[in-house]
Amino acid sequence: MVGIDEPRDALVSWLMENDTQLCMLAIVGFGGLGKTTLARMGCESPMVKGADFHCCPLFIVSQTFNIRTLFQHMIRELIQRQHKAMAIARGKHGHFTDENLERTDKREVAVLAEKLRRYLQDKRYIIALDDIWTISAWESIKCALPYNKMGSRVIITTRNEDVAKICCSHPHDWIYKIPRLSDATSRELFYKRIFGSADKLPNDELEEVSNCILKKCGGLPLAILSIGSLLASKTNTTKQEWQKVCDNLGSELETNHTLEGAKQVLTLSYDDLPYHLRACLLGPLVRRWIAEGFVSQRHGLSMEQIAESYFEEFVARSLVQPVRIDWNGKVRTCRVHDIMLEVIVSKSLEENFASFLCEGSTLVSHDKIRQLSIHSTHKLMQKTRASVSHVRSFTMSASVEEVPFFFPQLRLLRVLDMQGCSYLDMNVLECICNVFQLKYLSLRKTNISKLPPKLGNLKHLEALDIRATLVKKLPGANKLSCIKHMLVGHKMHLTRTASVKYLKPCSGLEIAPLVIKNMAVLQSLSHIVVKEQSLVLREISMLQKLRKLNVLFRNVEVNWKAFVNSLGKLASSLRSLSIHILDEKEHSSPLDILASVDSPPLLISNFGLTGKLKNLPPWISSLQSVSRLTLRNTGLHAEAIKVLADLPNLLCLKFYHKSYTDDCIIFPHGKYAKLSILVINDLENINKVRFEEGAAPNLERLTLSFLREPKDGIFGLNNLKKLKEMEFFGKIIPSVVNKVVACVKTHPNPPRVIGDEWNRVTEYA
Repeated sequence: MVGIDEPRDALVSWLMENDTQLCMLAIVGFGGLGKTTLARMGCESPMVKGADFHCCPLFIVSQTFNIRTLFQHMIRELIQRQHKAMAIARGKHGHFTDENLERTDKREVAVLAEKLRRYLQDKRYIIALDDIWTISAWESIKCALPYNKMGSRVIITTRNEDVAKICCSHPHDWIYKIPRLSDATSRELFYKRIFGSADKLPNDELEEVSNCILKKCGGLPLAILSIGSLLASKTNTTKQEWQKVCDNLGSELETNHTLEGAKQVLTLSYDDLPYHLRACLLGPLVRRWIAEGFVSQRHGLSMEQIAESYFEEFVARSLVQPVRIDWNGKVRTCRVHDIMLEVIVSKSLEENFASFLCEGSTLVSHDKIRQLSIHSTHKLMQKTRASVSHVRSFTMSASVEEVPFFFPQLRLLRVLDMQGCSYLDMNVLECICNVFQLKYLSLRKTNISKLPPKLGNLKHLEALDIRATLVKKLPGANKLSCIKHMLVGHKMHLTRTASVKYLKPCSGLEIAPLVIKNMAVLQSLSHIVVKEQSLVLREISMLQKLRKLNVLFRNVEVNWKAFVNSLGKLASSLRSLSIHILDEKEHSSPLDILASVDSPPLLISNFGLTGKLKNLPPWISSLQSVSRLTLRNTGLHAEAIKVLADLPNLLCLKFYHKSYTDDCIIFPHGKYAKLSILVINDLENINKVRFEEGAAPNLERLTLSFLREPKDGIFGLNNLKKLKEMEFFGKIIPSVVNKVVACVKTHPNPPRVIGDEWNRVTEYA
């Protein structure tokens, strides 16, 4: 056992608390993390065994449990075994017979549950239920567990976070998300399994390949132990032998008995998925799922909403690991465990779902390849002779040096993802425009600057992603009548958390008049440049399904009235709105005209303004749903931003360069009730930042950048009771950082203090 002492001690401490309520603990996490081991160690602790609990068993529920069988087993373990032992002690050997035990088999579930409940009613008990997969399983079990006032405890283990939340619905309950092993602990467990001792280290060559293997194991104890056992069984302890295991882990999972247990545990998570989610796990993410037909329509919900619910379920089931979580709790980037990835690849091939071509391999081909992913060099691809005429989805990694020779044969594609590829020319783009059934096209982060006029051939196209490219116009776009998501623009992330972004001035798409009006189902239009085409703005008002709109204005005077009129007509549909003024005159405040919008977009959750303002529009106070607000170049004073302090659901607030002009910014007592993330970026006149007691009670991350040291300092950090991280970015001013580090030493919950200087991260405290 490694790395388990601290959670075990915390569990024992929880079990021994004096609270007389029935308390629930859910240990939740990915398969193979050690949930069962932790629950068992807590129940079997000498301290717990020596306490006045009447029973302390652990019951396996499992993925395919039968409630009658489970209750019968619990009765045998809790009641009949104890009575039989007492009878034997008294010399009454015939008191309980096999006939008594068999009689329980014939009872109804409700009778069995009542028998358990009566037995436990007057007892202080601990019950551990291992491996609960569904909410319905828990609902069927809990009826047998009385909520007495004896200080009883119930422990469950689950892979599903939704199950954990239902089980632990009271304030005195506890959800423990079991973490992965640290690098040091993983190494200790690995070497103990192979060499019998963590002190016996391999030579430098083995250490190098060990690091590679442990990276794939990703802190998963089951994977570390299984692969360690496999290596321990090898007669040759050489770098070549270990490297072979590392490189061929997928095939080892398929064929090696030592790894069979690990594969079974991980495959259970896949097998438990409902049918409509299996293809989504094997495939890519939300917009692609829709394009590939993996998402089933439901009354009252858009396809995007349904697809997002699929993704949330993967996270809840611990199949997908969030990497970056946004200000509103939404997962922005994610990954799957490396070992789980091997299972997914295995299942994809097994079910003829996908084929892959990687470095050092040849194309694994079936009669009809439907999904094809290329992660190899052109030399290997030239050798491939498998039929690709049936491919519906094609992904080409950014590492591929050349478009494969068979690309023109991919005429039946629905999905094409070439993100990051730097070898695209006009011939390739012309070829793409002949794929008439295409629904999803990503050319993001490629070297392209123009698209061919034949783009209009893609009449079924639903999603076009050309972000971080040099494309400025869409020839033939008036024929894209099925387009739902048009994604353009180039944002630079200035911090590793992506909490600070900068839109390049050259960003945006110029759209000609009479184009937008043909895109009746458009939901996302980001970013569009408007110069002198007021007709385009009038056409936007016809997009009654538009949910996201990012507009960059040039020549504001010509277009502004048309835009205000359009905004009023989109009030019921818009959920995200960003307005950028690119060519302000020195003394003008063009955004002030927003105050005249007849029907403001009161349902938006994301709102961004770039441009001068004397005052925020009066309807800002009515934005009950807004959770993110971004201001840049607005030049507002303290009095003007008071309204923001009372927005009921504001989670993320960003003051960028020139957004605030006063020399002191104060966060008042009792205000900004839900604010979780605050960014203050290079405010020119700022000399003082102050948080009064009771201000921003839920603030967790404070991100700061200063042009110079605020001469009056940063005050009230100790009043931010939930502060977890202070992040300085851009040009770091050491004197500011040093003062903050000294201050947070007395913080009730000392936050982490880091510096992110152009993505070079330094930890200060």
